[in-house]
Amino acid sequence: MSRLVRGGIALTALAAVLVQYSTFITGTNDGFAIATLRYFSYFTITTNCLVAVGWGAAAFASQTKLGQFFLRDTIRTAVTGYIVLVGVIYHALLASIHDPQGIEWFANHLLHTIVPLAVFLEWLFLSGTRTARFGHIISWQVYPVVYTAYTLIKGAITGFYPYPFLDVNELGYSGVAIQLVGLIVTFVITSAVFVGIGKLQVRLMR
Repeated sequence: MSRLVRGGIALTALAAVLVQYSTFITGTNDGFAIATLRYFSYFTITTNCLVAVGWGAAAFASQTKLGQFFLRDTIRTAVTGYIVLVGVIYHALLASIHDPQGIEWFANHLLHTIVPLAVFLEWLFLSGTRTARFGHIISWQVYPVVYTAYTLIKGAITGFYPYPFLDVNELGYSGVAIQLVGLIVTFVITSAVFVGIGKLQVRLMR
């Protein structure tokens, strides 16, 4: 059952990324290489790709090193936190300024609503032994920190920032720094909440 659900989540995330990619490429005047680089500069896209690879490996290649890696509760909890924040941040900060149409609307809701919700429910009800600890939270911030550093460096070179709260052109570095403090706190709190949920489940199962 869990393998089937994880496989479905992985395929949904992959399909959403590919459909959104096709609409992104056809809807821009940038060259193919630049458009592709920009598309995969969005945290939403990289995180959905992470889900597609991780949950796919856990479902279809569970005996491989990659599959075993993504079956670890510490890794699953971290990635679940990332993708849930993708949905929360989009609906809280970005949905009001984003109005996709047609097939893009469908793909957009898969990326920001369906996949995050499905991953959360799968993590909540189909996980095995809980091993995530509060001590893991700091290491879980490596991914968002590396993503942010990459975004700011690339933005300084190209002038392109994928999100308004990271846009140095509009906010300046001081303004972006303030936004980043809020985001880091949000990631840490979210991670702590997920670890807390896991610990509560362990207690209830005793």
